[in-house]
Amino acid sequence: MNHHAVQFYDHEAFLLEHLGSFVKEGLLQEDTVLVVATATHRAELRAKLISDHVFEEAPGKSVYVAMDATDTLALFMVNDWPDEKLFMKVIGDTISSLAHGTPVRIYGEMVAVLWSQCQFRAAIRLEQLWNQLGTCKEFSLLCGYPAAAFQDGSLLDEVSACHSHIIESTYSFRR
Repeated sequence: MNHHAVQFYDHEAFLLEHLGSFVKEGLLQEDTVLVVATATHRAELRAKLISDHVFEEAPGKSVYVAMDATDTLALFMVNDWPDEKLFMKVIGDTISSLAHGTPVRIYGEMVAVLWSQCQFRAAIRLEQLWNQLGTCKEFSLLCGYPAAAFQDGSLLDEVSACHSHIIESTYSFRR
């Protein structure tokens, strides 16, 4: 894996601005872009990409696929825990079927969905599985978490340690 970044965001507008740029850059470079997000974020991102004319500007070879974070989680979660073999198969096969030799960039909110359900250890395990998958598949991954989920700073270091890059927000964490 080339890049596994995390964005802690305090405002939806901040997330959408950065995510819009991430997707636009990928599409303009003819990357395969996979967005695994909540219904709200998928709709808001699509509206932003349309209003910014990204789909019109993107070369014809660009690939954009959006999947629901909760539905995708259901494909590899077993007893509220990410099953390693299922994750590698489901997500690995998805990446392989979409890529066709192009660079792949992924935005994922499955970890944020788990976090919102107080499944903190499962979210951290999922981050680790992404890193494992990155040893055999080429992709760049951007994860998004609402900063408010880390108000007390608990587990922030563990989540941050799973990522190669942290995208700064205007949010200030208390430690």
